[in-house]
Amino acid sequence: MKITHFTLLIAFLLASSMNAQNQLPWRKRAKMAADFEKSGDLYRAAVYYRGVYEEKKDKPEYSFKAGRCFLDLRDYENAVKSLEVVKDDNNNPKYDKPGYKYALALKQTGAANKAKEAFNSFLLSYQGDDKELYREFVENELKGCNYALKAQQYTNPAVTIEHLSPKVNSAKTEFAPIPFANDVLYFSSTIKGVAKIHRTVKQADGWVRPQVPSIFVGKMERTHFGNGSFTQDGNRFYFTQCDIIDGKPQCAIYLMENLGGGQWSAPTILPDYINPDDANTTHPVVVTSDNQEILYFASNRKGGKGGLDLWYTTRPVNSNIKSFTLPKNLGRNVNSIGDEISPFYHKPTGTLYFSSNGRVSAGGLDIFKSKGEKLQWEVAQNLGFPVNSAADDLYYTISEAHGGGYLVSNRPFEPERSTTTDDDIFYFGIENIELAISGAIRDSDYPERGLLKDLNIKLFQKTNLGDEELIDERILAVGEYEFKNLEPNTSYIISIEKENFQVASFPFTTGSQSENISNDVELIARTDIVLPPRVDPQDIRYYIMAAHYNSNSNAYQLPVDPIDPNLGIEYTGDTLKIFYELDAIAGLGDYRKLYYDEDGIPQPYHEPQIVKQEDIKELPIFPGPYPPSPIAPPSVVYKIQVSAVRKFRADKYEVLKEIGRLSTEKISSGLKRILVVSKETNEENIDGFKRKSDALNALSYVLNNSGFEYAFVIKYVDGERVGEGFRGWNEEEGLDTDTKPDGRIPKDVYEGF
Repeated sequence: MKITHFTLLIAFLLASSMNAQNQLPWRKRAKMAADFEKSGDLYRAAVYYRGVYEEKKDKPEYSFKAGRCFLDLRDYENAVKSLEVVKDDNNNPKYDKPGYKYALALKQTGAANKAKEAFNSFLLSYQGDDKELYREFVENELKGCNYALKAQQYTNPAVTIEHLSPKVNSAKTEFAPIPFANDVLYFSSTIKGVAKIHRTVKQADGWVRPQVPSIFVGKMERTHFGNGSFTQDGNRFYFTQCDIIDGKPQCAIYLMENLGGGQWSAPTILPDYINPDDANTTHPVVVTSDNQEILYFASNRKGGKGGLDLWYTTRPVNSNIKSFTLPKNLGRNVNSIGDEISPFYHKPTGTLYFSSNGRVSAGGLDIFKSKGEKLQWEVAQNLGFPVNSAADDLYYTISEAHGGGYLVSNRPFEPERSTTTDDDIFYFGIENIELAISGAIRDSDYPERGLLKDLNIKLFQKTNLGDEELIDERILAVGEYEFKNLEPNTSYIISIEKENFQVASFPFTTGSQSENISNDVELIARTDIVLPPRVDPQDIRYYIMAAHYNSNSNAYQLPVDPIDPNLGIEYTGDTLKIFYELDAIAGLGDYRKLYYDEDGIPQPYHEPQIVKQEDIKELPIFPGPYPPSPIAPPSVVYKIQVSAVRKFRADKYEVLKEIGRLSTEKISSGLKRILVVSKETNEENIDGFKRKSDALNALSYVLNNSGFEYAFVIKYVDGERVGEGFRGWNEEEGLDTDTKPDGRIPKDVYEGF
């Protein structure tokens, strides 16, 4: 059993280290540990560092070094023991944030409450220049701890997890399962010391012992190969080849093609604009859609959000390998400041599954999902338990042919395994739990008249973060509804609307057993409708609240009662309905006031915020002024993005009027970008700064004199945004540095294969 092998290995190494104490001076052993670490032999390095500390208790730096190695090895328990010695020395220059590393290790042992205490303790004591950055990291990790503590709430009882047999899983790492037809499974393994793709078949008595398929033998130009994806027709295979340099993989994506007769071509590396020399490119998954191949992959290439990001490129199905489009980043709804890896696209549901350590996770890497394609994605959602665990969970893949799917994890799974230092492949099955809700909709005043007609009904799901996500919307000709295929142990809200009736909504939560929930609804009629002279909704709004109330500083005081304040006449019909809409919006702000934004949309009034002088003094100082740079070509301008908001508060941006005009851009999900442009339009009548230096000088003012600490300059060419933005004179205009546009830096990247 692999855990026995692991335990004996550690015991042997520890014993060897203790024996060495009697044979070698501690300085010699410390030098040996450093050499082991440099060569990538982290186990021996950790054990030797630990041995030195056991002899020299006055040198806790060796306990820190041991803990650092154990954490890199994902030996969380030994990492906790070693880092605990120095967890409070967060401002000691000998160490690199030991308290933060200690808290991370605790979290991945599953000790969420202890990890919360450790994260808070670290933040209270740490005084480094990057404290605000780590405050953000800690806040995210605390959310992850709270999420883990609510595991029961986020557990899907329909999912069962099974550890694959020892014929597949070895004492080494197994990863990247590729389910194929007829119970065939391809996967990658390091059982022989190097990563190779293996093939096995599930028979009545279990899995056949895996073999490396002959199509790969003798064809590889690099030492390691693995994590691949077949095209829908099975005739092309995208996969990764890697070299290990200084203990870290350097990977690129290759393609093999079926030549017929059981023969496959030699691997061909994809173009260098997909596989740049200065980046890791790996984890390909290919989807065929509309006679086009869409290749999703992970890469830490320049221009990403942080660490490894997910990207995509496309080509026509029958074109050559040089026909791929330039890769594009999947965007912020998928990618984060951390790592996003091992994508899998489930075509029947249009859902992307991937792993991330930059989002709210129960452990390190958790598995998430997002519906969409190419550049259009919903906000990623955590899959919950038991798919995720306190350890790392990745390589999620679904196979209808195999009746479930596979994932890879380093979680303990008694009695098969207790270690966390290597990855194994797990099978997950989904029990057929049928959950639905249905009901009839009638008039509460006249239920005997039967079902209402012509209704709008919406189904919302409460997400892990407390949001209400619209997942289904229908127009009902007759007042009968039914929603099937609901998720178990999940909270939903149903909202029903009909003209001349009050909106009705109700929450419900599904259980863990098959059930058809029945819930009839009765709608309450509004006041009898009398058509007002103005039938256009916007005209009615302007009738109630004049159009000149168009800023936060010029807001309208909405009456408490639905009565025309000038005529003393009660609002009725559609006018009454829109009054209540305005009433609801005004209630979101201060003093029941509201105003129209530049698009004529009513917005709640907010009491103006006053920036205290002492707060301004604490803001970071950014350089400037910059000398005049050349005037950009006619098609190029620069703008300053200060925020992206759902609801615009004009008072927050008053300070920016000192340097330019405010401009807005609509983006997805109802968000607006708030931009600063030059006070006057240029000769081409285009908003923006014509000199890069003018934009950077204006940015310096924003960063030094306002609360918009994440502002950055963005370049526009022919009205289109170029790159991700920049904040410094020497930065390229596509954000090609390690500093992100919001001022943060990436976490350590995932170093797996």
